Amino acid sequence: MSQIPIHFVISAPRSGSTWLTRALNGHPEVFATEHRLFGNFAEIWRNNDGSTAPRITLDSYARAFAMHYFYEPLGMNHGQFVDVFQKAFVNFIVNFARRKSGANIVLDKITPYPGTAALVCEQIRKFFPDSSVIHLARDGRDVLTSGTFDWLLKDAQGTDRFRYFVDREQGFQLTRFFDDEVIRKWAENWRETIDVHSTASENSVFVSYEAMQTDQPSELQKIFAAVGVESSADIATACADAVTFEKTTGRASGSSDKPTDKARKGIVGDWKNYFTRRDGELFVEVAGDALLLAGYEKDHTWLGSLPESLELPDDHNQSLRNHS
Repeated sequence: MSQIPIHFVISAPRSGSTWLTRALNGHPEVFATEHRLFGNFAEIWRNNDGSTAPRITLDSYARAFAMHYFYEPLGMNHGQFVDVFQKAFVNFIVNFARRKSGANIVLDKITPYPGTAALVCEQIRKFFPDSSVIHLARDGRDVLTSGTFDWLLKDAQGTDRFRYFVDREQGFQLTRFFDDEVIRKWAENWRETIDVHSTASENSVFVSYEAMQTDQPSELQKIFAAVGVESSADIATACADAVTFEKTTGRASGSSDKPTDKARKGIVGDWKNYFTRRDGELFVEVAGDALLLAGYEKDHTWLGSLPESLELPDDHNQSLRNHS
């Protein structure tokens, strides 16, 4: 089977992948979306409205589908059928997207589920060895902060941050935003993607959230060139201009209507407003090496600037009430 015209963007959650995907869709030759092809993952997760829904990858579904399929008369074993099933589905969905969008190239945004980043990259290389992989990175401390806010309504009941930001308990002073469990969860997930970035192949391209904040058109040009479409400065600038924070949210960068906004602030370094010394030390314990490897710090002296407890502005809680 000839090479399927699909390429991949891989990043930790809350790293700007949705922002990047929207910008990529501004290119007339590109259709960018999210397929969740790999990771062999299937779990039921809670949604912000209290309902639940499955999170399942295609490879996990393919294995379950194969349990009841009579593949032996086709001269296949279980593994062979699963592989053919997956590639045939990707071929179908990519060709469907190209027909409907008129684009030549499909870009698949992947934020691996916990514990699956290495398998995701392994499967990409197995099925699509000639595809480009765009590695998108963001400072893990900002990922942790953004992710913890994003999950306030899913896993924070009973925590101090829930009392402060959701219950908005009058007179309650928040001295620590995170807890040990949430730091370990997000730091481990972030570290996994940085680890796979470090084992990238010759078809890999590296971009960062921070670089996109400074000059998104230049980062887009790198991606467009890697996937073989027109990469002029004019096209990249038009793509970036269409998805600025202000245009997509109706708010100025750095502002937030409520803490659970999907696009909350859109800035670099917000973690500094929420990290205590305990949080920093635990983050270093879990993902400190990855922080250095990704170039976000040269050493861990940054821990010395962190406070023992938070001192949020006196009007912080009131300002949240005004936006409710």
